[in-house]
Amino acid sequence: MKPPKNIKIYSPVVQEAYDSIPVLDWATDAITEGIASRIDAVMKEKGISKKNLADITHHRPSDVTRWLSGGHNFTCRTIALIEQALGAPIITIAQ
Repeated sequence: MKPPKNIKIYSPVVQEAYDSIPVLDWATDAITEGIASRIDAVMKEKGISKKNLADITHHRPSDVTRWLSGGHNFTCRTIALIEQALGAPIITIAQ
């Protein structure tokens, strides 16, 4: 994934910093935001609150908030835990 091009930046210093963000970071952000979005959608579909998910997974509500923020670097173990707790897939692996 490439950085968004429709962002207006008026400071040359900020533009330089923005331009120096590696493409891998943009791609990672897109994946983590997608995972967070899927978790949120399943939670809404099943009527599960952040507190409910925290209780089911034996994590703090602040952990769930971090998962849903879109910037969390998920481990496979955490994704599997969330999938089990929600009773729904979060990620589908191509065969």
